[in-house]
Amino acid sequence: MESWYDEEEDILDIEINGGKYWKSVELDNGIVIDIDKKGVILSIEILKASKVFAKDKEVIEASKHLKEIAYIFIK
Repeated sequence: MESWYDEEEDILDIEINGGKYWKSVELDNGIVIDIDKKGVILSIEILKASKVFAKDKEVIEASKHLKEIAYIFIK
């Protein structure tokens, strides 16, 4: 699992699985889920991440350690 934060675009990306990208599903809350043809989640993008984590700014700063956050969005 890898993650990165694009400060210019304010996007936090969590790469969960390798695989061949098929499509993205954008949820109403600004979360984009990339999946393969079998429905396996490849990555989760959190748009406007600094607003989502406004109270927990250390989440963005520590984006290399996001297993717990990825779990929250997957369950």
